[in-house]
Amino acid sequence: MDFSWSEEQTELRRALVKFAREELNEGLLERDKDAIFNREGWNKCAAMGVQGMPMPQEYDGSGFDQLTTVGGLESLGYGCKDNGLLFSINAHMWTAQIPLLAFGNDDQKQRYLPKLINGEWIGGNAMTEPGSGSDAYSLRTSAEKKGDKYILNGSKTFVTNGPIADVVVVFADSMREHLQREQHPG
Repeated sequence: MDFSWSEEQTELRRALVKFAREELNEGLLERDKDAIFNREGWNKCAAMGVQGMPMPQEYDGSGFDQLTTVGGLESLGYGCKDNGLLFSINAHMWTAQIPLLAFGNDDQKQRYLPKLINGEWIGGNAMTEPGSGSDAYSLRTSAEKKGDKYILNGSKTFVTNGPIADVVVVFADSMREHLQREQHPG
C-alpha cells in the first residue's frame, strides 16, 4: 500500500505553508502581548478555504478527506507561528463543524455550516465541566427535550473559542441517558 502524498495533496501542503508564512505572522508579538484574537488571519484562512477543508461541497466546503485535511493543517502549522489562531481553527472544525455535520438536522446544517465554512462565524464548544474536565463520558450536564426545544441543566467550566464564538456546540447527556446512569452507576 502506498502512503505517499498525491501530487494534489503535496501542492496543497506547499501552498498552505507559503500562505501561512506570508500572510499569518505579521503583528503576532503585538497581538500576543495584548491578548487579541487574529480575526484578520481567520478571515484570510477562510478565504484560502482552510475552514472548509473537511466539509462537503454541498455546504460550500472543499470536501477533502480527513488525511488531506490533517496534512493541510499540519502544513499551516509549519508556516504560521500564531498557535492561538491554529488552535481556534482546529477547535472550530473538529468540535463545532464536524458535530453539526454528523448530528445536526438538515435545517441546522443549511443554516450554520456555510457561515462556519466561509469564516463569517466562529464555532466553539462547551464540554469541560467541574469535576469531570473534558471527559465526554463523565458529563453531568443534561439536555431534556421539551416540545421543539432542549432545556439544559448543568454547568461548564471552559468554552473553547467562547470569547470569539458566534455558535457554540454544547455537549450534554439526554435526560434518558442521564437517568439511566444515575440508576445504574458504573
